[in-house]
Amino acid sequence: MRNHRYSIKLCLFVLLLFLLGLALILPKANVYEWVFVYYMSYDNDLNPFGKVILSELTKGIVNSKVAVVVQADFTNNKGMKRIALYHAYGKAHRKEIILKSEDSADEIELRKYLEWVRKKWNAKNYCIIFLDHGGTLNHMCLDRKPFKNHSENKRFVRGKWLRAEEAGEIVAGFNKKVDGKVRLLFLQQCGRAAVQNLYNFVDTAKYIIASPIKVGAPNTYYTKTLASVARDPNITGEILAKTIMREDEHYTLYTLISNKELKKLPEKLTPVLKAFGQKSTLNRPDSCPCLFEFESERFYDLMHYLQALNSANDDIAGKELSSFLTWYQNHLIVSRAFKGPESSYSGLSIYMPSSQNEISRYKFLPLYQQTNLEHIMKLMFQ
Repeated sequence: MRNHRYSIKLCLFVLLLFLLGLALILPKANVYEWVFVYYMSYDNDLNPFGKVILSELTKGIVNSKVAVVVQADFTNNKGMKRIALYHAYGKAHRKEIILKSEDSADEIELRKYLEWVRKKWNAKNYCIIFLDHGGTLNHMCLDRKPFKNHSENKRFVRGKWLRAEEAGEIVAGFNKKVDGKVRLLFLQQCGRAAVQNLYNFVDTAKYIIASPIKVGAPNTYYTKTLASVARDPNITGEILAKTIMREDEHYTLYTLISNKELKKLPEKLTPVLKAFGQKSTLNRPDSCPCLFEFESERFYDLMHYLQALNSANDDIAGKELSSFLTWYQNHLIVSRAFKGPESSYSGLSIYMPSSQNEISRYKFLPLYQQTNLEHIMKLMFQ
């Protein structure tokens, strides 16, 4: 009987040791401090930069507090990749899976990706970054060849774009599902800091960083920014954005805005537009330089354009415009960063039509739905 009891105790002891050892060698269900979520639509002329960026991101994985996931589309037409970069057993690891779809300009694929992130990459904080080109007002993430079948691509001779309005709704939905843990959205693309575009992304993150002008590539902030977050994971979205601004060399102007204030944009802009709407026709400003142009669309500095429009129409909105610009400069814009000497750019831009045919092109966008901006545009072409 004693031997039997001894055998049972010995077996239990051995089992305990085995379980303890297993716990030490098996990875835990990780809850990361930060997960950086990249959407890299590089099936175009930016393809050569993809490898460089992934290498720099990997170097920034210095501990297990930070992970990076990337949905990448390259020029090989073999399917998009989901790439995970994480730290385990003392070093950085990389895992890839190939997707069936090659279409990074498909909003359904963006939705699937973010749902995968939500289920598989639990974090206390998220940063979402859209890489690639910026195009016309509602276009982002150019995919030159969205299909594996080359004959299908003939329908998109100039490529296919992700629609910004739908992308904004998808990211906002993700942010809601993760209880508002997206601390920063980075639109790392040319000309995306237009107010009509930014308002598509209300409630996607606590802060949004974008540029009203061209952004270079491949950019230089990746390694140092990730390593900085790994050392101090308690940083805010605002500090993260300022770290990106400090470490990047391939841009001229980045602007950081507050989502809390962005939600007030229709309310703050409406008195200005209402004042302009007192006239039956509006004189267009003729001395406002264009900040960004794509195809036929032109984007102007928001502050300078509204001031020029007001001057061209006998200061009709002087009081209302002054109040709006005070809010714009002191509340909506959290910070601006310049590489090189500081310029007169106010930080954000506005798309204004160049012809009467363009006026109603974007009337479906949220900012047009919630203001009479389209009506003011029509008054300038009476």
